[in-house]
Amino acid sequence: MKRFLAVLALLCLFSPVAWAGNLYEASEDVKQKHEEMLYPTVLVRGSDNSTGSGTVIYSDLYDKEWVSLILTNWHVVRGSISVGKEWDSKLQEKVEKEVRRPVHVDLWDYNNYSDAIGTIGRRALIMAWDKDLDLALLQVQDKERPLPYVAELYPEDKDEGPWIFQQVFAVGAGLGKPPFPTEGLLAGFARDRNGKHVWLASAPIIFGNSGGALFVRSPRGAFELIGVPSAVSAYGWGNVVTHMGWSRPIPEIRSFLRNNSYGFILGDEPVEEDEEDDEEETIN
Repeated sequence: MKRFLAVLALLCLFSPVAWAGNLYEASEDVKQKHEEMLYPTVLVRGSDNSTGSGTVIYSDLYDKEWVSLILTNWHVVRGSISVGKEWDSKLQEKVEKEVRRPVHVDLWDYNNYSDAIGTIGRRALIMAWDKDLDLALLQVQDKERPLPYVAELYPEDKDEGPWIFQQVFAVGAGLGKPPFPTEGLLAGFARDRNGKHVWLASAPIIFGNSGGALFVRSPRGAFELIGVPSAVSAYGWGNVVTHMGWSRPIPEIRSFLRNNSYGFILGDEPVEEDEEDDEEETIN
């Protein structure tokens, strides 16, 4: 009888019902991590069928329409951008012209917090990009409804880090899968071959994580974005070191947004242009 009860207890422990009960009783900390890190993460598909990740960083009303913006890497959407020379009949010479093709964004639906049950597809336009910074900004073309979860960007408080040894979370749609988190430490600060800043983290990333987000728990108690994973270390003939991932840091992200007139995402006040005096001067 005792053996029977022991076996019955094990069956109950490992049954789907038991696991479902544990998931429904998720702690407030787990819920916060889902809502602030996992849910704002999307999968980005380029017009050339390449895949990567992205993070919703803005969704608000503007002039009675919803504007939703997603941060990603330039190299995730580069196949949807072409720059070439075409003949300009007016100038009578060849000029550079840029074509940006729409990309596709997959937003996941979840049951019971963690169970990814399917995607909602949205078309998005490439609004800005910077090859040297490896950053791009997308705008979802759905203007009738907001995106429910938006990641917070780390504010410009110099006294609050980030620092080496700080706990970080990397979130992305690695290998085209539903977004998943990994955990590690902020491990170093360096520059890439273009002289741009990059941050090293030990939270493992893999192909497809590019364009996702690197989060840290701030002194405000929120999980805030401090970087965009863009590359993973490798040695020899393609031997990948997943726990040595490089991210575009938040200072470069702020510069990218401001240089492309998206500083309002950071809370910047709109810059009003000086009105020209249209009145004619009177000559006495």
